[in-house]
Amino acid sequence: MSATIAIISISVVIAAVYLLTNFAFPTVEPLVYYHYCSPPKYFPGSSSRSNVDSLLNMFVNSASIYSYNNLTVNGNYGLHQCRGDLSSRECVSCVTQAVSLLQSDSFGESGCALQLEGCLVKYDNVMFFGVADTTAMVMSCGKPAGYKYKSDELTQAKVLVDKVVANSGTSYRVERSGEAQAVAQCTGDLSATDCQDCLMEAIQRLKLQPFCGTSTWGDVYLAKCYVGYSSSGSIGEGN
Repeated sequence: MSATIAIISISVVIAAVYLLTNFAFPTVEPLVYYHYCSPPKYFPGSSSRSNVDSLLNMFVNSASIYSYNNLTVNGNYGLHQCRGDLSSRECVSCVTQAVSLLQSDSFGESGCALQLEGCLVKYDNVMFFGVADTTAMVMSCGKPAGYKYKSDELTQAKVLVDKVVANSGTSYRVERSGEAQAVAQCTGDLSATDCQDCLMEAIQRLKLQPFCGTSTWGDVYLAKCYVGYSSSGSIGEGN
């Protein structure tokens, strides 16, 4: 085989790998629910920044074993938690994405909290493990249900919200009925009592949120827990 043919063959292989990677398995941007950071305090290359980077990198390894874990590195405290229904592989993928976003968007903050669709990554230089926190991070509702919507599904979804919060005993909770479901989860560092208090606060905020009463879905994320519901009982486009 001549050198020219060999080079062409290698180029074809590289092109094929590129096409498979970028088209057959395209990169999906993570859905960010909230990203909050404290004012910058560290300079790039400082020992404090290095400690934060070490902590974040430890999360990626930890996520392959634990869906929730808290870690400490030289006075920097952090936790990661994946949604309770994610597989180990999905958990690692989500935490890896979160860590990558935090590292690429970091400007020396002493603390950050990043909630993606499937996981939470949080760190701070003030110890927060086991500390109750019902600060509202984000609240959102879907579009109002139209006249073609199955109202019984929406009603059932609201019933499930109360039921999922009342179903104490586990950090991650799901209730389903037909096409309606409700989900709730607390961070793993909360006590059972603090978890329940957090979820009760979340459900109250959800019920008070404007337009959520007629929306087909709704979510409330507090600093240490979240509650959400959805109903796919639509039989046509709402008006």
